Amino acid sequence: LSANPNLQHLRFESIDGMKASIDINKAFNPFGDVLVAYEMNGKPLPRDHGYPLRVIVPGYAAVRNVKWLSKLELADSQAVGAWQRGLNYKVLPPSVTDARSVNLDDMPGLGEVAVFSGVTSVELNESESLGELAEGTVDIKPGDTVDVKASGWAWAGGGRNIVRVDVTGDGGKGWCNASLTQGASQPYGRAWAWVFWECDKVPATVCEDGKSVVLSCKGVDMAFNSQPESSDGLWNVRGLANNSWYRLRHSVVHV
Repeated sequence: LSANPNLQHLRFESIDGMKASIDINKAFNPFGDVLVAYEMNGKPLPRDHGYPLRVIVPGYAAVRNVKWLSKLELADSQAVGAWQRGLNYKVLPPSVTDARSVNLDDMPGLGEVAVFSGVTSVELNESESLGELAEGTVDIKPGDTVDVKASGWAWAGGGRNIVRVDVTGDGGKGWCNASLTQGASQPYGRAWAWVFWECDKVPATVCEDGKSVVLSCKGVDMAFNSQPESSDGLWNVRGLANNSWYRLRHSVVHV
């Protein structure tokens, strides 16, 4: 590379003709952990996961992890094609409603991504009164507060470690700090995997239907990037990169 400093991109091409690329700094950074995989869990890579070869580019959008790899190429420009230079993975401004009105060449393709999180489980805290509530023998009204426990995941692009997950059951008026569990001790700046979280007591407001609550969560990474409350400022023609608060409605009364 020192002999030709113009080679700033590593291009990938798959057996089915899909083309993508990443910048050379990511590709050859010894701490970037980019690899070409031929096995998964000690066995040959399954076909659905990219047999015979697949590129793994941790911390980047999945589209850069090209399956069924047939060609690697150093180049002075990005890969040519819809997946890299076309509209497919261009995050346009919210003001653009017609992609034909902008020059796509002036906008980078999606590579390193933001911070995301999700709620995977919600249940009532174990107590006699809440047990009766779950069975429908205790009346609750819209606006009442019940305590629930929740768990989920969080992840940030670029290897940025998750430092906090905030959980709310009242639309953001009050927040609970979740405990980070599996994945919380990944190497600094190389946190490629999900982090799991748990929150034992989240006060949640009963919805207008009188039987459900809505939990929301937001992850915070090591650069203190966080998730916006809504997608209003993130809207784009392709619907890409929406990392607004994750929301989950859960019924606390069995009917």
